[in-house]
Amino acid sequence: MTDAPIMVTGNPRSGTTWMQWFLSQHPRIHIHGQEPNLPWSEMWGWFRRLVEQGAWAAESRHYEIAHYAGSDEERCRRIFRRFYRDYMTGYGPETPRWGIKSLWFCVSRAMVSQFESLWPETRWVVCIRHPFASFESQRNTFVPDMDLDDWCKRWVATARFAQEHDPRRTVLFQIDRLSDGALEVRRRATDAVLACVGEARSPETDEFVTRWPRVHEVIPRQRRTFVMSRAEKEAAVERHPELAVYAERLGYEVL
Repeated sequence: MTDAPIMVTGNPRSGTTWMQWFLSQHPRIHIHGQEPNLPWSEMWGWFRRLVEQGAWAAESRHYEIAHYAGSDEERCRRIFRRFYRDYMTGYGPETPRWGIKSLWFCVSRAMVSQFESLWPETRWVVCIRHPFASFESQRNTFVPDMDLDDWCKRWVATARFAQEHDPRRTVLFQIDRLSDGALEVRRRATDAVLACVGEARSPETDEFVTRWPRVHEVIPRQRRTFVMSRAEKEAAVERHPELAVYAERLGYEVL
């Protein structure tokens, strides 16, 4: 399992930071946040360029010392995986298991395919929350001009990924279904996450679940001013009918 990174992904304002904290309590795991904020597309471009240049070098070694030595694709893959881990984790804590938190990563089939071509055993922890409640929270906190249609499309793509991706390596986490729940209900949900990533409970994760801390409050609820009207919700569902379909599957009422 040491070569099975953990990808915490999903919608903003849906518990991704909480999940990052929770998993990082485990003595075998450290999940790193979004810094250094380098888009995956750039990292993938670097890897493909290394592979292409390695192929070019193999065909153009007419000198005793090649202008560019290069490496074959498998060696590029092996070295790049270590480089990516070190770069994205900032050469941070050395734990047996590592992972990153990357919002919306799962909405791009291309990025998922690229990532899994390097790490086929990736574990996916998909955080999702009521589509309109999380949208309101995002507008009230981090992105006041967040576009509703873009949000709906991404929310549907996230829900689809959570339900259709390899169930042996994918687990759905709905923090808003747990916040007011009994401790045993919370334990079952977090145990499912740990089982998916291949780890057992630890005293540290137990203590975290018992405390159930609130993170990213940012603005007190009483000071949040943006609230969607019923008309806005109805219009959004009309434009994005899949939203209602997936919301119902996940136990949410959108209207």
